[in-house]
Amino acid sequence: MISKEVKIFLMRHGETILNKAGRTQGWCDGILTKEGIEVAVNVGFGLRDIKFKSVYSSDLGRARKTAQIVIKENKASKDLKLQEREGLREVYFGKYEGEIDKMMFNDILNYLNVTSIEEAEKKYEFQRAYCDTCAALDETKEAEDYNTAITRAMNELKQICKENSQEGGNILVVAHGGIIRLIIDYLDKSFNIRNIDNSSISMISYRDGEFKVESVNDNSYSEKGKEISKQNL
Repeated sequence: MISKEVKIFLMRHGETILNKAGRTQGWCDGILTKEGIEVAVNVGFGLRDIKFKSVYSSDLGRARKTAQIVIKENKASKDLKLQEREGLREVYFGKYEGEIDKMMFNDILNYLNVTSIEEAEKKYEFQRAYCDTCAALDETKEAEDYNTAITRAMNELKQICKENSQEGGNILVVAHGGIIRLIIDYLDKSFNIRNIDNSSISMISYRDGEFKVESVNDNSYSEKGKEISKQNL
């Protein structure tokens, strides 16, 4: 059977109250802020003329809400139904869930015996190192190491692509900053991305079992939607 190209619009959820407070947010779940909803709506406007075959999100509320906002604003697609997938969840950070981000990263840097993330990136494969270190420091033994997190995320992404490869087309996948960084890094280390902005889009194509990262952390859909929003005032 000949497969067709699948275009993945990989979107990070909108800003949450925990993002705004600078706290670690893995499987714990903050609601979207007013600004987070506004930006997600703008992205929905920016994507409204793109015909999506399917929409997926993690089963965490912040991703679900963001996906629902985009679906609501889309004009080109009909009868889109959100499909929630546990495999798209953020990395689980164990004892650091809800902790101040700086505290977690200070512990990670101390464990790696470096003074900055820049130094860590030079000495280590950082996406792997920060997950593995967090897991090593977690006395609850629940935090995910790199292999656990990337395996579940890639298995889910591959399954989603297989479900859509017979007909091909555009699919929207709403997930989380940490797991998106791991996916991008796993597929193409040349991007060396440190930050994934809330509600940004990263584009990945898939065909015949092969992924290709086309763009990362694109905020142009939000900017386009902002202009549309102004015109509607």
